[in-house]
Amino acid sequence: MKLIATHPILYRSKQYWPGQEIPADDAGMVQAWIDAGTAAWIDPDAEKTAKARPAAAEAGLAGESYNGETDENLVGKVPKTPVRSRSRKKKA
Repeated sequence: MKLIATHPILYRSKQYWPGQEIPADDAGMVQAWIDAGTAAWIDPDAEKTAKARPAAAEAGLAGESYNGETDENLVGKVPKTPVRSRSRKKKA
């Protein structure tokens, strides 16, 4: 088990950022961090990697687009068309 910071912690003149391991040699400080929610015991063997998911809609402003290539009504967005989706590989 490792003691990992969940919030920024300044301890012994060193800054620990979220995700970094903190020294656990001072039982009083360890208990204070856990009680405050600024650190947690993590098992490195059971650690799973998180996958990112989009948190917002695709970029572009709502409005009328007069490019005539797609039916999307977003201004300022590159349209998704078959011509644009082809990969452009370099020829050797």
